[in-house]
Amino acid sequence: MTDPSLGYESSTDLKVLVDKTEKALEDFPCRVLPIFTPWFPPESDKLLPIRPLKSPPIISLEDLENIQTHLQSADEREVKRSWSVFSQRGLYIHNTLTFSKQFHKVVWKHGLHMRQRAKWVIDKLNFVTGDIEHTWRGLNRAIRNSMLPTCNANIQRDLTQICVFCDVLYCEYVGNYLKEEFQVTGQITLFVHRLGDIFTL
Repeated sequence: MTDPSLGYESSTDLKVLVDKTEKALEDFPCRVLPIFTPWFPPESDKLLPIRPLKSPPIISLEDLENIQTHLQSADEREVKRSWSVFSQRGLYIHNTLTFSKQFHKVVWKHGLHMRQRAKWVIDKLNFVTGDIEHTWRGLNRAIRNSMLPTCNANIQRDLTQICVFCDVLYCEYVGNYLKEEFQVTGQITLFVHRLGDIFTL
């Protein structure tokens, strides 16, 4: 079936053309539009709870016993965590900028920037005659009271290790302070990212 078409000549009156068009369209059936059905549920279903597609996981008795055992053991032994302390902004003590010849050579050799960060690592070998918790408490006080310029530190009890971060500008002063103030035994190591251990005291 081809689509109906209506010819138009310039000499034909426009009103006559409109009348003919209306009459021609009267024979076409009118299609009734379907009733709109929304995609969302009707009012009666809105109060029903939303249910997940999958069922919840099932915990076996063996898993439950393992969890209870772990919680009990955690309550009985001290949970080993890592903590950090940061210095407050303020006035620092003077006479912290003198370098020894050895440390000056290290700075020059690696081309270190004075504001580059480095860290002193104090591990379990340095606590032979001391206690890591005692050292950590003293280090907290020193950093909070701005006795260690640009420093922040963290303790990793599971590794029996304390890391003290500072700018290269203050590294040697901080290292000497750690050894003298906290009576750290043995040598402590200065670590720089991508260079590794570069200096020991």
